[in-house]
Amino acid sequence: MSLAKFLIKPACFLVVLISLDYLVGTAFRKIYFSQRVGQFSQTTYAVDSARHDIMIYGSSRAVRHYSPSIISKITGLTCYDSGRDGLMIPYSTAMEEISLSRHTPKLIILDISPRELGIDQSKYDKLSILLPYCNKHPELIKYVQEISPFEPYKLLSQTYPFNSSVFILATNVLFAKTVKKDDNGYLPLEGQMTKPEVDDYSLRMNKRYLKIKKRKDIPEEKAIRYFKTFLENSAKRHVKTLVVISPTVLRNPFYLDNQAVEKELLVKLTQQYPNVTFLDYSSDPHFNFRPEKFSDVFHLNKQGAEEFSNSIAHYIKAKLVNKI
Repeated sequence: MSLAKFLIKPACFLVVLISLDYLVGTAFRKIYFSQRVGQFSQTTYAVDSARHDIMIYGSSRAVRHYSPSIISKITGLTCYDSGRDGLMIPYSTAMEEISLSRHTPKLIILDISPRELGIDQSKYDKLSILLPYCNKHPELIKYVQEISPFEPYKLLSQTYPFNSSVFILATNVLFAKTVKKDDNGYLPLEGQMTKPEVDDYSLRMNKRYLKIKKRKDIPEEKAIRYFKTFLENSAKRHVKTLVVISPTVLRNPFYLDNQAVEKELLVKLTQQYPNVTFLDYSSDPHFNFRPEKFSDVFHLNKQGAEEFSNSIAHYIKAKLVNKI
């Protein structure tokens, strides 16, 4: 058997595989970018289209705690919430970078928790949400390389960027009417905690603290660099920036989770930038130990979010509107 005949079957298989990858990937891409509701459509809008006066970044607490409608009504400024569930400071920095390349807002709000500066690989693994956008926005590749250094090579596949999205895409297509429509990125939570639930959470956290208080947690240098990059990006464009710890059900609970060092670091770093103001609502008595304003131990419910949005909107109107 000649070498040519020996290689023809593998070559044909490779051609079929590449063609199939292209066809399936093209179909996934079309479905993905045709989404009109849900987290993928929100991310796509934030990446490609948002040009608002106020841009909000952060994790699920950003998504659930800030009502752009309320903020816009009080301040007279347009507002978009580009936070995303489960994503942390690397994602916020990526979204800020790509947004600033298209538009300079009047005000940036970063909702952050001290734990985002701690050691946690998941905040990098979850950057896979950016994979579908790398083809159009190659500046995002450096972020997805945090997942693994091989991501740029994997992106040669047309289907790979959508591997982790298939289930949600199928759900959105099959049950489109059940997907909640967001309010400029804002998706409030319903339900209320009870006093016994808050008391139980406080008891559990205090017991946990007794076990871990001697453990010395060290902030992660890479996460700190991402936070600094976020602040430097806004400083270069002279954009007023609010770094916010939004309300918590317990009063200043971070020491209970060995996050006091990270919180002090947040304060220290923000003080280095004259365009940045740090706001800490974690000790606000209007929210601490007020179970009726929380949906769970981490998130405000709609009632609490609307009250908080009113509060921060009035702060912006009183302190910043005439300066931006």
